[in-house]
Amino acid sequence: MPSSRTRTAVDLALIGALAFALVRLFLRPTFLHDSPFPVGPDLSVYLWWTRIGAAEGLSAAGWRPGISALLPAVSSTLGVGLVPAVAGVQYALGPAIGLAGAALVRERRGGGRLDWVAGGVLGGVFATFLGAGYVANLAFVAPYLAAAVALAKRSCRGTVAAAVLLGGGGLAHPQFFALGAGILAVTAGWSWVFVHHPNGHRDARRILAALLGGVAIVGAGLASLLAGPDPVRADTSKDGFLRRAGQWATLRETYLGRFRANRGRYAAFVSGPLALVGGLTASGIVRRFLTAWLAVTAVALPIGILTGWFPPDRMLTFAFCVPLLAAMGIGWIGARVRFAWLGWAIGAVLVAAIALPAVRAWDEQQTYVSPDELHDANLAARIAATTPPGTALVFVADDPTTSGLFLATHVVNLARATVPGDRARDVYVFVGAPEELLAGRPSLRNDPLHDLASRTTLAELPADRPRAVFVVREFDRDPAALETPGLNRWDTAVASSVGDPRPLPALPDEPQPSSPDAIGSATWRTLLLLTIVGFGWAWWATGDIPGAAASSPAFGVAVLTLAAFALERMGVSLTSAAGGALASALGGGLGYALVLGRGLRDRRADGSADVFEGKAEADPPP
Repeated sequence: MPSSRTRTAVDLALIGALAFALVRLFLRPTFLHDSPFPVGPDLSVYLWWTRIGAAEGLSAAGWRPGISALLPAVSSTLGVGLVPAVAGVQYALGPAIGLAGAALVRERRGGGRLDWVAGGVLGGVFATFLGAGYVANLAFVAPYLAAAVALAKRSCRGTVAAAVLLGGGGLAHPQFFALGAGILAVTAGWSWVFVHHPNGHRDARRILAALLGGVAIVGAGLASLLAGPDPVRADTSKDGFLRRAGQWATLRETYLGRFRANRGRYAAFVSGPLALVGGLTASGIVRRFLTAWLAVTAVALPIGILTGWFPPDRMLTFAFCVPLLAAMGIGWIGARVRFAWLGWAIGAVLVAAIALPAVRAWDEQQTYVSPDELHDANLAARIAATTPPGTALVFVADDPTTSGLFLATHVVNLARATVPGDRARDVYVFVGAPEELLAGRPSLRNDPLHDLASRTTLAELPADRPRAVFVVREFDRDPAALETPGLNRWDTAVASSVGDPRPLPALPDEPQPSSPDAIGSATWRTLLLLTIVGFGWAWWATGDIPGAAASSPAFGVAVLTLAAFALERMGVSLTSAAGGALASALGGGLGYALVLGRGLRDRRADGSADVFEGKAEADPPP
């Protein structure tokens, strides 16, 4: 039988190979399409949240403040621009989720290497569905899975660590934190009522204690934002506009359309039966947690479909219980095979059958910003910066072929991302033709949604403030719009009602296109940074080196978010190199201090100088 050191070395090698494979997977679209930006529609949202957070404070960035603290901390610590920093965080979080999934499956009673390696692969591949721009969601999922790892240790340290993880992840996405809290509450209830063993009640108490700790951290963080400027009122997506305008029927049809278009991608036909096998054959707290997650998803999904209160496809993209339970099912099948090599071969075939459709869909992902568009938006932002503070900066969004709702939110997000951070509040959008805007009337064309958007955006323009109008080639699909009477033509790309204030130097921290190589470098460095910051915490919580190595990036997400958030609340600038380095040192250093303190206590207790091992309570017999 191999020694414990040999087993540890093999596990660490597999974890390293898994991390390498998942990073390569997440970088594939960037290199396939030679893209200078990360995929997905939300890059500009995270840019302006970060920039206004730096200028006015995190309270101005909205109600997902954790991600607005994490991004500048990573950017300044690594010394990279915001565009590669967003890409690096976006692409490093997917592997962090896969590794945390592997660590969680590794904690299940009676499992083997095939289980957790399959869990790492399938969890990481499943993360591609959130990887197309949903950075705040990713920043919640990774610590959430790591919190389950910590709770599976059944220790006081694990409970404290889980509270920290839930708090850090919850500040990144409070809405999904509420959903995750519901899943943990169901798990605790199941443990208390249906597990007829002392461990059941202990598990329930630990889960509820960690959950209450996470709620306290998130609540305190959100409460601290009340002391700062109000959040910018903004529709960051087409859905937001429809919701605010009361267009519930259209919103519901939009949700259902996405669900019908995407439902086949989220779970290959073999995932369901394998997840069922995993749920039936596993035991312990890991099985209860993942099965409770599956049950909550099964209840929430039809509610979303029938009511349209929330997008049902987002429930599916969050259902990491499915790939992780499927991995357990694969492990169970592999263990039933007489020859280990054959079990691994069967497992590889099943993993490939589940993963390949998702990989193909991921390869097709595209960016939503082009270098030309960013160049034009930057030019308009330089012009806007010459206007007096408080001037309403009105950007025209017009597409004769659509209702213009997606274009309108894209325009306002990119405009806010490029103007100086302290001018983001001044940005407005008008849906329609610029000549109608200058005449003070909506642009109507017998399209109900377009006409509603035109009337609404016109009515929202402040009447008591001076106004500067901008027509940008990439935002207005009518080539003649740049020649609108009353506007000054700047070049082939921009026209504005502002006079000619040239020269126009580049603005400080002006967003610029990155490159595939720079994005690749930022991704590897971000994953390394998160691993270093989180490893001490993970080792302290688990006492298990391979498990700590797998879950450390997820721990790093939470503790770096919390450290950056706390420092920003105390007035430290996260955009400075010193601020970012301080956040990283504070978040990571506390974890290593805890490890040192634990090691000293263990040595005093038993006189041993060996590396400590985690001592978890045993499960009852299945």
